[in-house]
Amino acid sequence: MNRVRLATTEEVDSIKDKSDLDTGDVVFALDTQKGTGLAVRRLCTEIDPLIAAPDWDLKLRAMFIRDLETSLWSNGGTHYYFNIDADDKEWKHNVETWGASQVSPKPMLRFKKVL
Repeated sequence: MNRVRLATTEEVDSIKDKSDLDTGDVVFALDTQKGTGLAVRRLCTEIDPLIAAPDWDLKLRAMFIRDLETSLWSNGGTHYYFNIDADDKEWKHNVETWGASQVSPKPMLRFKKVL
């Protein structure tokens, strides 16, 4: 059985269009008789969940996000990740209007595994 190894430059290049690679990401590879699997290890800034107060309107949510982004930026942050409800079309439209871009090609379920 082969061990996990760092991916080659060519392997990394082969997944750039579908993996949102950024500085600090590491790509691992596993060679098998049925092909090579690749996995991206990402250390990132994430704001999730963002829990708005029940009575907040769009303006208050936007102000909260603006202040969070200002705080991140002033501490050297250049970007962050967040999740939204795939069924909330209005919120999706708003975050895209404010400059966010969807990095997952389709709605996905998010999991956590404690090691």
